[in-house]
Amino acid sequence: MTINEVISRFSTVPFLFVGSGLSRRYLNTPDWKGLLEHFAGLISNDPFAYSSYVSRANAEGFTEGLLPKVAELIQRDFDEKWFATPAMRSQDQAVLRAVMEGVSPFKAEVAKYFSSFASPVEAYRPEIDKLKELSVRNLAGVITTNYDDFLERQFQGYTRYIGQNELIFSSLQGVAEIYQIHGSVDKPASLVINEADYIDFSAKSKYLAAKLMTIFMEYPIIFMGYSLNDSNVVNIINSIVDCLDSTQLNKLEDRFVFVEYNGAAVKPEISTHTILVKGKPLAMRRIVLSDFMPLYIAMEGVKSKLPVRLLRRFKQDLYNFTITSTPTANLRVASIDDVRINDEELVLAIGKANELGLRGLSGIDHDEWYRNIITEELDFTADDLLEHAFKKLLSQNSGKLPVHKYLSEAKRSYPEAEAVGHKYSTLNSIISNSIRNNRHRLGGYTSVKEIWQGEKHNITRAMELIAYLEEHQINLDELEDVLKTIFNEDIHILRGIGQTGRTNIRRVIMIYDCLKWKK
Repeated sequence: MTINEVISRFSTVPFLFVGSGLSRRYLNTPDWKGLLEHFAGLISNDPFAYSSYVSRANAEGFTEGLLPKVAELIQRDFDEKWFATPAMRSQDQAVLRAVMEGVSPFKAEVAKYFSSFASPVEAYRPEIDKLKELSVRNLAGVITTNYDDFLERQFQGYTRYIGQNELIFSSLQGVAEIYQIHGSVDKPASLVINEADYIDFSAKSKYLAAKLMTIFMEYPIIFMGYSLNDSNVVNIINSIVDCLDSTQLNKLEDRFVFVEYNGAAVKPEISTHTILVKGKPLAMRRIVLSDFMPLYIAMEGVKSKLPVRLLRRFKQDLYNFTITSTPTANLRVASIDDVRINDEELVLAIGKANELGLRGLSGIDHDEWYRNIITEELDFTADDLLEHAFKKLLSQNSGKLPVHKYLSEAKRSYPEAEAVGHKYSTLNSIISNSIRNNRHRLGGYTSVKEIWQGEKHNITRAMELIAYLEEHQINLDELEDVLKTIFNEDIHILRGIGQTGRTNIRRVIMIYDCLKWKK
């Protein structure tokens, strides 16, 4: 059997299950043992530093494997020395901020260390470029235990979920998504590395398995960057297999492909490999390669008819519509009382706003109006928004809306919106008398950046304090960065933060809109 024959059996584009071997190949990152050796060396320059931790781990015993226990011991000593020895600390601001927020110095420094491996190995540039091409139509998504952001940088338009909690509590679409189940360098606290992390991860494994079950049953899975006995893979498969009977297990044989690197392999070797998972045999295809290009070329033969990022966007819009009944710029659903539509029919439209889409603008809510000032996510023109959505939203918001951005971009005149813009054309016209008279509550803060650095753990308070600033203290670039950060972390924050927080965020958006775009 050839690689092409293995891949041609796929009924749909595959998911990748990616381990550290891929990052070692393309970024030259260390493996887990190499990472721990590096940090043991930072604690002590004794050549036997790492070996001493291995000896201690074996003496104390472990429940989640040797390396998590070694990591726990190293983290304990590293954190203690980091706090006691200022010269040992990285001067990277991200590291210092993370530690100030309660993150272990070890995890913060591990995140910085992995972030330093940013440049791909040029020798593998053709493979990397081909993998990037595959991400457009030939892959459904990625599950990975890697901390680095290599795949996110290559796979444009994919949505990333970091850590178990984010994965478990999010509405996944199962396409054009990256699941970093062991955390990411972008969130050092999310890293799963020590014994306590793995105990917590194992405790939640059934919830994670439930989330991944649909993916494992509907998509082929290509494992890359792991060895066949890697505990990361085995534990996940254990959780999945626990929920399957023998018939379902048999269906996985042609869906599970394990790709193993062997630099000495002259040509691809293909075989069937069976592993026992909780006493149940699980067969899979095993491909041994010294060069991944033949695999990538074979994967070109299975292609989605549309770019997967577009499929995800449509699925997300459809999901949001079913939850909120609010149309979007890319999805329109014909009204159920439309006389042109039979009872059994459902009409969906995808694409740029057309006449049906413009009528649907009346369904945009005030949260989207405010948010779009920052995110520019709505694919409508300013004229469309002012003509079709403005009046309804104005009546629902006591005559108060941010309009300066839309008016600055509009090609036509909108007297009612211009009147609102005139009414709220200064900072003092937006904030209340109470705020104007109590600016002493700022304490020592004098800028947006200072407030955010000191209060970002409490968004409601941070937004309240920003409104107390004088106009000359408000740097619009800093304010834009803060607002984008808030919506990047939670696009629906205006729905979930509570009335006071929502009011504070909207007020700051009004301030930003006024100061940046007022004529």
